[in-house]
Parts: sequence; C-alpha cells; structure tokens
Amino acid sequence: MKKTAKFGGSSVANSTQIKKVCDIVLNDKEICAVVVSAPGKRYSNDIKVTDLLIDLYEKYRNKDPKYKEQLENIIKRYEEIVLDLKLDEKLLDDFRLILNKYLDEIDDSFYLENAIKSCGEDFNARLIAKYISSLGYKCSYLSPKEAGILVEHTINEPIILEETYNNIKRFKDDDRLFIIPGFYAISPQGKIITFQRGGSDITGSIVARGLECDIYENFTDMSYIYTAHPNLIDNPKPITNITYREMRELSYNGFEIFQEDAVAPLLKNNIKIQVKNTNDPNNGGTIIETKRNNIKENPIIGISNVGDFLAFNITEYLMNKQVGYINKLLDIFEYQHIPVEHIPTGIDSLSILIRKKYITSEFQMQNIINTIKTNFDFDEFEIIDDLSAIAIVGEGLKNIMTQTLYKISKTFDEENIKLEAIIQGASNNSLFVFIKKENEKLAIQKLYKEFFN
Repeated sequence: MKKTAKFGGSSVANSTQIKKVCDIVLNDKEICAVVVSAPGKRYSNDIKVTDLLIDLYEKYRNKDPKYKEQLENIIKRYEEIVLDLKLDEKLLDDFRLILNKYLDEIDDSFYLENAIKSCGEDFNARLIAKYISSLGYKCSYLSPKEAGILVEHTINEPIILEETYNNIKRFKDDDRLFIIPGFYAISPQGKIITFQRGGSDITGSIVARGLECDIYENFTDMSYIYTAHPNLIDNPKPITNITYREMRELSYNGFEIFQEDAVAPLLKNNIKIQVKNTNDPNNGGTIIETKRNNIKENPIIGISNVGDFLAFNITEYLMNKQVGYINKLLDIFEYQHIPVEHIPTGIDSLSILIRKKYITSEFQMQNIINTIKTNFDFDEFEIIDDLSAIAIVGEGLKNIMTQTLYKISKTFDEENIKLEAIIQGASNNSLFVFIKKENEKLAIQKLYKEFFN
C-alpha cells in the first residue's frame, strides 16, 4: 500500500510540530510523499507566514520601505525553526536570496504576488527535507516545477493540466521520500501560480493520484470532519465515514477542513482520503471514499454554510416562452468571468445566484446591472445582497426529502427566518436553502438540533 500525506499549517508551525510530523512519516513506511503547507499560527494571535508574505508583497508594491523589515520578519520565523532543528543556517541565506530575486526580477504584479506567496510552502519543504536527511533517511525536496505540476491560469481558479499526472508518475518507483511544497503549481510558461488559500490540499490530491497511491492522508489540527462547523455548534458529532460526493457538497459550502477542489483529482482513481490529527495520529479520523454503509442509520451526514451570495432576481411575463432567455442572461456573467452557481426558476421568474467574491469592483457591478436593464424588458428586477447558503447533505436525503423540507420550513417559521430560495440538486444528495446572512448562525443551530439531536 502507498500513501501521500499532507500536513497543514498548524501541523508545521514550529519545530515541535515539525518533529511530530517527521515522527509520523518516518514510522509509516507506506508514506512515499509528503506535501507541506507554510507555517501556520503558533498561538491564537500569531500571524501565519502566508499572511506575512502577502504583507511583504503589498508593502513592496506600494513602495513602502518597511518591506525590507517585513522580509526579515519572515526570515526570523524560519530562523527559529532552523536553529531548533540544528540545520545549516545557510538555508536562511538561500531563503533571503530567493525572496530578493523575485522582488528584483519579476515585473508583472500578478506573477510577483504568486511567487512571493509560494515561498511559505517552498521554504518549509526545503528545511523539512534537510531535517529528515540529517536524521539519516533517504529524502529529497521536490519542487512543483521538478515534479511537473502544471496548471493553466484562468481569471478565477487555476485548472490542473492532465499531463501533470504522467509527469509525477515518473517518480512512482523511486525509493526516496519526497517532500513537496503545497499551494502552488507552474504554468506551461514556467510561471508560479498559487491555488486559493488551503490549496495544499489540492497539491496533496494531485501527488497522490500521480504516484498512484491507495490512500491520501490529510493531517490537520482536528481529529475528524464534523457534522457541523465547531465554531457554530458546541461539540458537533464526528463523522467517521463520508462519501466523495458528500464531502464535495460540504466543502463547497464552507467546510474549511478540506478544500473543495481537492476531491476532484482523486475521484477517477478511487483513492481513499483519510483526515487525521497530527497531535493524535493513532485516531482513525474520517475516511472519505466512494460509498458508506451507514446511509440508512445516518441519511443526513452534515450541515454546512457559506455566507457570500448575491441574487439577481428577474420577473417577466411569458418568460418561459422565450427561446434562449437564460442563455442570453448567462452570457452577461460569462463576459465578466463570473461563474453562476445556481439558477432557481419559475415560469415567469428566475434568480441568478453568484458568489460576491467574483464581483471585484463597484464599476463591474454597475456594468452588469446596466447590461441586464438594456437587454431585457423585465417587469421586476431586484438584487438581494448578503445571502447565506445552508446545505443539508447526505446520500440518504433522497429517501427523506419530504420530511426534511417539512423540518426546515417548521424551523424557519418558528424562528421567523425568511426563506429566500431553495434548491434541490439532480443527484438528490443535497438541499440548499438561502437566507439572509444575519440569520445564518441561528438557522444552523436550530437545524442541527432538528436533524442531529
């Protein structure tokens, strides 16, 4: 059996945590590759290294002379780790050289920002590989460029190129332990492209598929994926088994423990995912796989939420008789490079639901509104801001849909929460309800009580 293991920022935040990581890895001979994040928070009010790097870029871009001071603050974070692990301090000179090289040589602001942000993971992978080698193990740092992790840059998210998996496959039979930085990949033109925050999960999935692993272990600071977010529910029930489809629905809608795009590379090869806790590695954690056997007992697996939606509501008499009406409307959003997430419809009305994060300026927003008003002879048009999507997810949902809808309606009626939209997917394993964000926490708590207590 072969495994790829990924360790998140809290797992590699300092030398103590890194030693735990190495202990886990070196005591499991089935692990052939390790993907690491940038150092996270060492304590509650600490600053993540990625945030320090973003601040460095911002200061440099704004010609703030304090960027040099910030660069040294970043080096100091790694210095603490390097000294504690008794590594050669020349590593720190290398890190400083790389940062200055990027600042001096990359003129394009987009590529400079991506290159600077990638350094958190890159430096951590380099020093962890050095540390494991110093213990006498056969270990190598493997950069995304050397591994051949290629992506096409798009205006929203990078798209993984299919040749990536064959590139990584070249290392399949190598007997070295590879330490690979997460969070970034390389464009065909050789540019560094970062994934969205939490993107080390994606790197781990890519590597696990490329090396044809049986299991992808994802280590975090939590022992399980839970039925609801612990920040909203006290002591939510842990999930021991969950399907890929269920995990995709939950992570899409705000489950931060596992990045939503990380599921896709593993699906085709049926690679099992195991979410585990670095501080409690013997706990079995949560298994993510194709099927689960407890659907009858647990038809609903979890409730999740994300609060950044915007609705464009249009009403026009005889809308349903107009050929191409929806396509014409969608063209407006495609032109603005904005993905449309949901389109609930009636015979004379529809809603276009998008994520607010894709509206980058007031000018862009006004442009969309003006284009809609110019091209459509609607009877009513309104925009509803600050919407939250709550997802009820479970492979057994299709068998209890009527009861589920009743419980949601009853709960919202009792709490005087207005239901703005409701969407049931074709797969019948999820149900989305949209409400105002101000009611999000109350709705989650009441629905959790209804479905899990």
